[in-house]
Amino acid sequence: MNANLSAQPSGTRELRLAGRLATRKSRLKSLLQLAQGIIVGLEYTTYLITFVLLFAWKVAAEHLTAAFRWHVWRWPDIPVIDDYALFLGVFLLLYWYLLYQKQFYDIARERPLSEETVAIARAVALAFLITIGLTFLVKNTMIYSRLMMVSFAILTVLEGGLFRYLRKLAFFRLKTRGLHKQNVLIIGAGRVGKSLLQRMSESHAGYRFVGFLDDDVSKDGVIGRIADLETIIHRNDVDIIYITIPSERELVHSILQRFYKYDVDIRIIPEHYDHAGTVFEYCEGKDLDYPYLQLVKTPLRGFNLLLKRTMDIVGASFAIVLLSPLFALIALLIKLDSPGPVLFKQKRIGKNGVPFQMYKFRSMVHDAEVRKKKLKKFNEMNGPVFKIRLDPRVTRVGAFLRKYSLDELPQLFNVVVGQMSLIGPRPPLPEEVARYSDHHWRRLDVRPGMTGLWQVSGRSNLSFEEWTDLDIQYIERWSIGLELRILIRTIPVVIKGKGAY
Repeated sequence: MNANLSAQPSGTRELRLAGRLATRKSRLKSLLQLAQGIIVGLEYTTYLITFVLLFAWKVAAEHLTAAFRWHVWRWPDIPVIDDYALFLGVFLLLYWYLLYQKQFYDIARERPLSEETVAIARAVALAFLITIGLTFLVKNTMIYSRLMMVSFAILTVLEGGLFRYLRKLAFFRLKTRGLHKQNVLIIGAGRVGKSLLQRMSESHAGYRFVGFLDDDVSKDGVIGRIADLETIIHRNDVDIIYITIPSERELVHSILQRFYKYDVDIRIIPEHYDHAGTVFEYCEGKDLDYPYLQLVKTPLRGFNLLLKRTMDIVGASFAIVLLSPLFALIALLIKLDSPGPVLFKQKRIGKNGVPFQMYKFRSMVHDAEVRKKKLKKFNEMNGPVFKIRLDPRVTRVGAFLRKYSLDELPQLFNVVVGQMSLIGPRPPLPEEVARYSDHHWRRLDVRPGMTGLWQVSGRSNLSFEEWTDLDIQYIERWSIGLELRILIRTIPVVIKGKGAY
């Protein structure tokens, strides 16, 4: 195999193509999440209705006459209604959490229905036992009707299995209509690659085989050499790349480094391949019955991602309400200090290269972008970032806002809508990303943030490479503890205003 990949195209073209891929996949993901959201909503509504019917059948009948047990508005008079409501709330919350932790609601995960039903039964049993234990601490669990509870547990398993079947049916219909097909490219047309293609042909997982890449173009199904990988990815909108030649270590390393920037699922078939570490996850591949190593970019996924997003929404919303008087004061000062709009919006690059409009309080003269061309020779930062310590474009009020990071406050609205996070790498400009090396693209693996590890470690006093290394360290070592440490360290850094210009 030839390990030399094609020459890297211009950064601008890479940015455009990466953004297009990420945008297309984002739209598809939104469609699948909508379909799943509807199914899950109906599922939990069914659980609630089942519980209500069982309550009316077994419990309400013991406290009300037969003529009134279906009169729901009379149920608040039943002495044990609060106990049953507590049980239902705790049970459903635990049940959802246990399945979510197992990536049960991950739209990219497909498992056999039998395996999913077993997972549901285990979650029901564990949630049931934990709920009984918790409610025992605050209530007398002896009041519960055992027949009703056992019936509810059994029906939950049956209904859960039914809705998983409906989910599979809905996703299958989307696949047959071409709305949920994943384009698969296989690198290596040897024995392993051919075997994988055969499994894929027998599968109903919604895969569309694009072709093989192999330096021996005479083999069947080969659509290009490995050096053509980037062209093939964009020409065919590739979603998944299977690497079946792990013994070609230099080539595999080149592929991982070169194409990390694109929103493509890279899977390595582990045939004598021992380069497995914290950035790989072993998957059993139930959909194709073939094991593979899947590239894991960050621990920030699954429940961790949901938790971080919840913290972002709650924290940003609270800050907007709390700081609204300060917003008004800053807006007034900006208008009195210099002509121009209060807010400055600028195109930035977000997760996976998707562009968005970032908002800041204007801290420069209104024609700052025009003047920037004349000042580029005075840039004090190494790499693609532009910064000048005594930038002549900064206004008097703007200098104060920048020193204490008050100009960043409107980005709280970017956080609320999901374009940014409270903590993460700083969002770069398109012209900066156009000059990125493959290594720098790692900064775009997560949502950009208002503050981050770089800011609490020196801010603009750091070189761009140091800045990038801190961002990648945050991405690869993310944890709630690290998140909290950054938040706590941000406060004194902002108050001191050190390194901000």
